[in-house]
Amino acid sequence: MIVLSLILAHLVADFYLQTEKMVYDKKKFLKLHLLHHTLVTIVTLWILYYLQDFSNIMATVLFPTLSIVIFHALIDLAKMHLQEKVIFMKQKNGWNLALFITDQVLHLFTILAVCYFFLEVNLYHLIDTILVNLHMKDGMIADKSLIGSTLFIIIMFILITSVTGHFIKILLGSLTRHLSLFEGKYTLRDVEISATSQKSLSEEYTYMVMKHQDLSRGKVIGYLERLLVVALILMGSFSAVGFIVAAKSLTRFKQMDDRDWAEYFLLGTLTSFLFAIVIGIILKVVFW
Repeated sequence: MIVLSLILAHLVADFYLQTEKMVYDKKKFLKLHLLHHTLVTIVTLWILYYLQDFSNIMATVLFPTLSIVIFHALIDLAKMHLQEKVIFMKQKNGWNLALFITDQVLHLFTILAVCYFFLEVNLYHLIDTILVNLHMKDGMIADKSLIGSTLFIIIMFILITSVTGHFIKILLGSLTRHLSLFEGKYTLRDVEISATSQKSLSEEYTYMVMKHQDLSRGKVIGYLERLLVVALILMGSFSAVGFIVAAKSLTRFKQMDDRDWAEYFLLGTLTSFLFAIVIGIILKVVFW
């Protein structure tokens, strides 16, 4: 429960208390971002202090909070330094995606280290429990407390919505900001009549019309489709997942003529469904 609580605190501070503006200008808002992490972490550890009957408040609340925040600052500073170099690279999206994954993995290791050194969490027992729950070792499935199960489900919900959405946004790169907010198109026709001929020559120019939105409809659709896929997997209705793909494709049928947009749509959809299927299988294995 301690590890799950701190992971949930990290996800809330990183993906809900950090706005898009803070993400794009992290150097300017780094202190505010660290303040959010400090508050969320110390509140979480304070609650655990009373629930777990810890004896030393300095060792179980103050020192772990300082350690998590300091290492978080160091990791973010290193990430910002590397992102400045990534701007000039050709495969910018791939490097940004690698930095995002590495950043989150390092934060996870920081949380595990703090739990091990300050909160007396037996990581070997934790790994053993995970292996048992995944049926990778002999034995019965470990008992799951109500609080632990609830925390795990909330973390899975955040992973399948906000975290996956952010992952896909980085993967698709600059196309996301434009094509995901696609509103329609209009055509201008340029007609030229030749002096020696009565026939007219016409050319059509197609322009994309984009509308700025803080929360695009595509983002909400992505959240709902992944949650629906997870629900279908938990119910064992794997074949029904194909109907979601078909329904989504029909709504964008005319836009499929544009190869660039079709590839963007296919990449985003397949990535979204891949994460949803993986999370769905994890939940089904753990709880069923």
